[in-house]
Amino acid sequence: MLLNIIVIVLRETLEASILISVMLSVGRHYRLGISWLFIALMAGLIGALFYALNLGSISDMFDYMGQEVVNASLQYTIYFLLLMVCVAQYHGSSKCLRYLPMLMGSAVALAIVREGGELVVFYSGFLQGGANFLNAATSGFIGLAIGMSAGALCYYALAALSSLQVRKTHIILLCFIAGGMVLQATQLLIQADWIPAYEAIWDSNWLLPESSITGQIAYAVFGYEATPSLLELIVYLSAILLMLGLVLLRRKLAADPSLNVEK
Repeated sequence: MLLNIIVIVLRETLEASILISVMLSVGRHYRLGISWLFIALMAGLIGALFYALNLGSISDMFDYMGQEVVNASLQYTIYFLLLMVCVAQYHGSSKCLRYLPMLMGSAVALAIVREGGELVVFYSGFLQGGANFLNAATSGFIGLAIGMSAGALCYYALAALSSLQVRKTHIILLCFIAGGMVLQATQLLIQADWIPAYEAIWDSNWLLPESSITGQIAYAVFGYEATPSLLELIVYLSAILLMLGLVLLRRKLAADPSLNVEK
């Protein structure tokens, strides 16, 4: 039971922790400060509390599939924001870079709403059910600590890279994180029967169990799915290739102003 709680909390916090570490590294690279992060954290925590308090009403929406649909919408929105973050880095305009804090802060805030709201709902069940809340909270703290430690390691690993390497690494990491967001959103819509379900094309749990700590890290950073269907694989790869394609196009336009049609 306690191990299950650690894994659940780790799943909900690791993705947000890795995302925050990459966003912090982007802000550090462009000397944007961290004030945007404090605003994003406050907005995300308030949003998560609002989400949890209104979960009953949200769940009743869309023929009682509101939670899945709303969560999927949050994930798709985060993907769009991360797409803009990637493209903005190669825009070649200082004016465009000024929008980065808003884009990064919005992505972080929505991630906290999504993950934090789930945790509030999860722990409210212990309070209402009379279960051992202290043991659950202790186990959750361990999961939270692992997730935050992974985020810290990611940040300091990025800080050790050169200026040229770190921007490319930002793009690669954000592409995989965003691809994972789209994959999760698609899976939620499959659960809501908005998208048809198909059989898995492979099962790699024997190689890397999705429920393990390593599997959770791979899930948060790379969108790892042990039993993907063909549709999920296509969606995941398409999301990554779209981001990479737009970044390469924006980079080419920035390198050759004669190709840029903007006035």
